[in-house]
Amino acid sequence: MSMPRDVAFTGPSIAAEDAEERTSDVLAAFRANLPEGRVSLGDLIQALGDRSLGTILLALSLPTIAPVPLGVSCLFDLPILLFSAQMAFGKRGAALPGWILRRSVSHKLAARMIDKAMPRLTGIERMLKPRHSRFATIDGERWFGVLVLLLSLTCVVPLPLTGWLPGFALVLLSLGLIERDGAAVAVSLALTVAALVFFALVASSLSYAGQTLLTLAPSYPAFMA
Repeated sequence: MSMPRDVAFTGPSIAAEDAEERTSDVLAAFRANLPEGRVSLGDLIQALGDRSLGTILLALSLPTIAPVPLGVSCLFDLPILLFSAQMAFGKRGAALPGWILRRSVSHKLAARMIDKAMPRLTGIERMLKPRHSRFATIDGERWFGVLVLLLSLTCVVPLPLTGWLPGFALVLLSLGLIERDGAAVAVSLALTVAALVFFALVASSLSYAGQTLLTLAPSYPAFMA
């Protein structure tokens, strides 16, 4: 399968308007015709079709709803941070370079990841429909890019219990943009704020616990003596 040198988004998602086929249908077709050997990130984005922001975010966020080994999830960490950072700095033609698009996993692992993600995707899609267009087209706002960058950071920083909520929010946000569902986008933004607050609480709690242990550490040798 030929791969583009880079993939850029050009504006709000139009997939739901241009075809009746939903994202899960496209992903199922890709699953049925996976490339032999290794499957790259570029293969997945190309299969999903349009070059919208929602499409690229969904491709990058799939591991957050499909449990995969830590090493594999890290494969997607740099792309999602790089892409969201470009958005945060107001780059409308944000793109993923070829060396990132060539990152790949085995055929077997790609199939397993899609199989795990598919029920969750279809479950979310059943609730989506085009509505509240004001929220469905906010992906051009610069503050939106900053928010996605912060959400991406909470997804990739390995703190206990902090990965599932931002991951779900990112997938819901992606599908909301693709399906032009402003209500889903609004809910995902609320979940993003909740995820950031929860992340801050966990980080501060771990920091406090670490400082407490360091404070008590000097007394241990004297106690043991």
